Amino acid sequence: MKKIAIIIFSFLPLLATAQNHHDTVRLRQMVITSTLHATLRSNAPTTVGVIDGSQMDAVSAVNLGEGLCFSTGLRVENTCQNCGSNEVRINGLSQAYSQILIDSRPINSALAGVYLLDQLPASMIDRVEVLRGGGSALYGSNAIAGVINVITREPHRNEASIGNTTHLIGGKSIDWSNSFNASVVSGDRRAGLSLFGHNRHRDPYDHNGDGYSEIGLLKARMVGFRGYLRTSDFSKLNLEYHNIHDFRRGGDRFDLPSPMAHISEGGEHDINSVSLKWDWLPASGMHHASLFASLQHVDRQSYYGERDDSEPFGTAYGYTDNLTLNYGAIYSRHFDTLLFMPAEFTVGLEHTLDRLHDHTIDNPDTMRQHVAIVSAYLQNEWKSDRWSILAGARIDKHTMVNAPVLSPRLNLRFAPNDHLSLRAGYASGFRAPQIYDEDLHVGAVNGQLYKITNAPDLTMERSHSLNASADICLHIGSLEADLLVECFYTRINDAFVNELLFDDTVSGYLHYERRNADGATVKGVNVEMTVSPIEPMRIQLGGTWQSSRYTGQGKEWEENMFERRMERTPDIYAYLSGVYTPIENLQLTATGTFTGPMLVYHSVADDSKHSLGSEVHKVITPSFLDLSLKAAYTIPFGDHTALELSVGVQNIFNSYQRDLDSGPERDAAYIYGPALPRTLFACAKLKI
Repeated sequence: MKKIAIIIFSFLPLLATAQNHHDTVRLRQMVITSTLHATLRSNAPTTVGVIDGSQMDAVSAVNLGEGLCFSTGLRVENTCQNCGSNEVRINGLSQAYSQILIDSRPINSALAGVYLLDQLPASMIDRVEVLRGGGSALYGSNAIAGVINVITREPHRNEASIGNTTHLIGGKSIDWSNSFNASVVSGDRRAGLSLFGHNRHRDPYDHNGDGYSEIGLLKARMVGFRGYLRTSDFSKLNLEYHNIHDFRRGGDRFDLPSPMAHISEGGEHDINSVSLKWDWLPASGMHHASLFASLQHVDRQSYYGERDDSEPFGTAYGYTDNLTLNYGAIYSRHFDTLLFMPAEFTVGLEHTLDRLHDHTIDNPDTMRQHVAIVSAYLQNEWKSDRWSILAGARIDKHTMVNAPVLSPRLNLRFAPNDHLSLRAGYASGFRAPQIYDEDLHVGAVNGQLYKITNAPDLTMERSHSLNASADICLHIGSLEADLLVECFYTRINDAFVNELLFDDTVSGYLHYERRNADGATVKGVNVEMTVSPIEPMRIQLGGTWQSSRYTGQGKEWEENMFERRMERTPDIYAYLSGVYTPIENLQLTATGTFTGPMLVYHSVADDSKHSLGSEVHKVITPSFLDLSLKAAYTIPFGDHTALELSVGVQNIFNSYQRDLDSGPERDAAYIYGPALPRTLFACAKLKI
């Protein structure tokens, strides 16, 4: 029995990433985000998208955000010309409605989430699992649109790699990234350690020649490790730590300190995260218990300011301290038969604390936010080869909400044969009113700063999500194909909107207030196809048609002027990824994204600086096609050593925004479309 338990623990990490040799469409992948248990992707009760390491390598992704572009229902876009913040949207809803997890733990605070897509390097990621639709029953507040679960690299064998990726943005700005990975596993497989490191330097890029950056300066460094120790034949201890140091700055006059620039927006982040998990799995395999704890500390020094030529220097410095703690326990029990079918029962308890202090030199007021969430959840999944029935619920007591919040879920899967899977589900969720959120990081509008506070009567958002899908898998000779069609509908009650309250001329801020609108509905269809007509070729494409609308009057975007369409939400968007290996060691890749027209708002300054006479215009953007090509060649040196070389070009047609704002009074948030202009890149990676 002891030997059996050791073997099970040894191969659990491998099972999580294992693929059948002939499973080109990757339906034999193991996923955990759907139920918190490792299960075959094809047998999961909900649809789970997976972006693995080979896919991120194929698109030369440097960080998490660059890899997420190639998952159905997801869009990633730059939302600020100055600081370069990026946002991921699931099924059209903003990042504030999505929960980004690290190894299934919700450790990332709202502050850390602002630049998280840039800060998590691809070199630390084993795979990313995407759960579209309501996930609050398992993961709590903010998982209304879905869940993005980043699974980090776990040591499987002794290996190492070092690599460099260099971009030439627009033919004139250098962006280089270096990465390092190493793993070592003891001979008896009772202990293992994986190390990862990443550093990046990006020069600012000015597209329209006005002296102000469209893509800001970035200096980033990340180091960390993940290790395990088998504390007994039936238990395992996992420890993970990483440190992120991120300095970014946008605006003008990069040859001078930030206070001497006309516009400077950005900050310096120092983020430390540590996670500890203990698993107990007896030889019978009938029980599984876990204890876990995660801690994250964010130290941010920011500067978001503008300076007139008559002023010697600016003083718009800010300081933020953020501590997040998450800990709890999970217990699972397998039943060979429970009532009418084999079942997996899960119960869990969780406690989350989030403490944030923020203040600026110009404003003596200190923002303090202390949030505590106590959660309990349970679920039961009856499952066989043909059926899955999952029922569960979570209850959260959130300090920003008066009463406990119940979030139920129900999911069904029926597979009448080996080629067809039908799924349907319902999930309820919520989003609590917080003082500090992703949309609160201070920005610049026409040279003015802005801040956001909560309305006194602000209440939580409540969501109800429905989805139904059909997944068809075909194997005809050498042809493998998988077609997924998914319909989704989400109703949000009391949706949050930001409305201009007043111009605070004393502190120099535009003051926005977060209020409740009547609600919102998001509905649409996701279509995804993966096909391998011959063994050396794999093509994946996905597209989304949707409608995202506020109900009632909608959002007030100007005084007494309302709009029902949601901002930055195109009705149609899609992606394409194709990999072809014509000869051994040579791989050709074509990738692209299409973004249809969408609504954005543009604040246009008038002749009087810092005046509320500024107008806000509604703009319908043009469509964008961002196509990239890459060629990679592997040079082997012996059985275990190889050098991978690749070159390519991103955004071949230079499909980039043509009406960018210019000058010190530009609207920094008026940016849309592809993140990069035409960009050349080269990569080199040595694997040992």
